Amino acid sequence: MNSTLSSEDLDNDIRIQQVQQTAPDAVQFYITEEHFNNDPYDIIQQKVAAFQPIQSKDDTRCDQASKDGGKKFEDKKQIKCMRSVGTYVIQQIGRKILSGDMNLTKISFPIKAMIAKSALEKNLQSTIFFPLYINRAVQTVDYMEQLKLVITATIATFHINLSFHKPLNPILGETVEGYLSDGTKLYAEQISHHPPVSQFYGVGKDNLYKYFGNYWYEASAGLNSITLKNKGKRTIVFNGGQRIDYNFAYELYSGTIMGSMKVETLGVSTYQTNKGLTATLKFGKVKRKATDYFEGTINMGQQELCKIYGTYMGYIEFDGVRYWDHRHMQPHQVTIKPPFLPSDAQLRGDYINLSALDIDRAQIEKENLENLQRHDAKLRTKFKEIRRKKEEKKKQHDHD
Repeated sequence: MNSTLSSEDLDNDIRIQQVQQTAPDAVQFYITEEHFNNDPYDIIQQKVAAFQPIQSKDDTRCDQASKDGGKKFEDKKQIKCMRSVGTYVIQQIGRKILSGDMNLTKISFPIKAMIAKSALEKNLQSTIFFPLYINRAVQTVDYMEQLKLVITATIATFHINLSFHKPLNPILGETVEGYLSDGTKLYAEQISHHPPVSQFYGVGKDNLYKYFGNYWYEASAGLNSITLKNKGKRTIVFNGGQRIDYNFAYELYSGTIMGSMKVETLGVSTYQTNKGLTATLKFGKVKRKATDYFEGTINMGQQELCKIYGTYMGYIEFDGVRYWDHRHMQPHQVTIKPPFLPSDAQLRGDYINLSALDIDRAQIEKENLENLQRHDAKLRTKFKEIRRKKEEKKKQHDHD
């Protein structure tokens, strides 16, 4: 028997040792893929047709709910990974603040604190309750009922999508395509470097609705927290004629350096329709309740039509009628399509290597992409300056 190892065997052996040494220090090592409901179209339609408000009246919150409010994060190994890069990040934040630049979206995070997903993929996760609620909304001609269902489809995602797991920042021009099993097609593209803006577009089966808008993040840091504000907007248009525009509340990540880790949605979210209806939800202001509770109203002008109450960690009610309960409604799988365009996020070198737990190589690839993006940004700035000077010279020439 020949015990001599080939060069390929040696390379594989070295790679295995490297993964064992570096991966446990990276968050990606502990990530497990989430698998949600993936019912086929006909089953979804049966559930949509049978949808009825939930009879439960108890004050329920899911297991991840923090006592004081928000979603807690208790995985000690992952927390250790995230906080291990804390000193490095704090140094960068300090330099930013001293320079007068409070925009933390320009800070480069070590890849060991990130997961192998593009932020574009995470953005599409906002549709995980669309197959039930938005398909139900398509079937009604009652504009207020449509608004209730859109609000529900939005709030129900919070207890799942709120997370300390940081995805990869998209590169300018980066794209992602996905779909839901009800036939909804989903697309996302990074359209701006700084400020970082991601555009998304979704269209339901048979064009029954369109969903579009953008994510536009600004981050700021406290002593033991990070505040993430999304200045983007979302719009859903039904083929029956109603258009609903709505904004994002903000997210507060606390315990980033010490203490208990949790994330909360706070502030105000407003829904405005072209049919005169307005809904306003206020998060974290319900008396004697944890901060994940919210309350609000649906109005037609100054007239209040409906009261809204609930917790994004448990349920939502309209005039006491429960539309969503975490124990009864399951999210649906957003399937990301295999790469079709060269710009697809899944073809990024850091994405590929982070998925394979080659952390060192992933960090190198991430830095290469960031350097390339900075170089391209300088070229665009230079081009704009050249164009400005040409326009000024032409105006002066025309004036003369």
